[in-house]
Amino acid sequence: MKNKILLIGNIPGKNVNSIGGANTYTYALLKKLKSSDLIELDFIKIRFFWFKYGQVIDYIFFPFRFLFKIHKYDVISIHATWDFHLTIGPFIVFVSRLLGKKVIYHFFGGKFHKVYQSLPELIKKYLDLTILKSDYKLMETKRMIEFFKEHKRRDGFIWFPNSRDKVDSEQKTYSKKFVFISRVTPNKGIDYIIEAIDVLDGKYTVDIYGPIDRNFYNNSFDKQTFYKGVLSSDEVISTLQCYDVLVLPTFHPGEGYPGIFIEAMSVGMPIIATKWNALDELIVDEYNGKLIEIKSTSDLVNAIKFFNENNYQTLSNNSLIKFNDFDINLMSKKIIDLYLC
Repeated sequence: MKNKILLIGNIPGKNVNSIGGANTYTYALLKKLKSSDLIELDFIKIRFFWFKYGQVIDYIFFPFRFLFKIHKYDVISIHATWDFHLTIGPFIVFVSRLLGKKVIYHFFGGKFHKVYQSLPELIKKYLDLTILKSDYKLMETKRMIEFFKEHKRRDGFIWFPNSRDKVDSEQKTYSKKFVFISRVTPNKGIDYIIEAIDVLDGKYTVDIYGPIDRNFYNNSFDKQTFYKGVLSSDEVISTLQCYDVLVLPTFHPGEGYPGIFIEAMSVGMPIIATKWNALDELIVDEYNGKLIEIKSTSDLVNAIKFFNENNYQTLSNNSLIKFNDFDINLMSKKIIDLYLC
């Protein structure tokens, strides 16, 4: 008899607020796991309402939906971001362990260890006895694993990076075409990209794709010639293949391993990234991209000018080599092994 798995998470939907790296990865992983003959898998979505304060409604009703389903499954596989860890995640883990279920908890992003450090001791203890008691803790960055192993001295921490399918791509000729694909919000470095566009000569193209954060940018942003709109998950790879280099000068506090980095590497695209959080675990300076200081237009401009016809192909090939660590086929096999052990 196959092990019955209940996978908990979110996937992209029609609402642009549901489009993001964690949800895209959950969807990709879900498709891989459902195709396996070794397990029987069901999926329960956390979020339905993506409007302002809709999360409150979702978090009120999710425990009831979960309790209705849990008795059917052998393994509870949770894939969530830090807000879930501090709210209903501990309850889900507590109930699952109380009923003798194996629990696998996947921590998205790269900041939970920092959030944990800032919490009162009582809350830390609460998390120690719930989500950090899961049978296996899948963490996105090596820094997070090092922190919890050093401070908690527990087993069951496993490196489980963001991953994607490998893509068949032809070698490209460098043509000075750069692209940003992410949320259009200040802490993703948008303002510095716009400043760089003003400095660069007309031979360079830097295009921007993604949902606009209306809290910071008004409707006039849509009319900018460099803004190209919002991409669906299915359009990302084909769009990347039209450009030479991905640009993401982020200083977003929760940045882990951005899914767009993995997708870029899957098509052999070098990346300009910031020296922020664990991004240097993905990008090696002048090997598969360029690392720059945060909030530095001059660094960004110099990084863009670093690429040329002579070095581009080597950097592109190195990006493909680096992708081998983030192949979703390896990650799906790893988690299936955990389900079955």
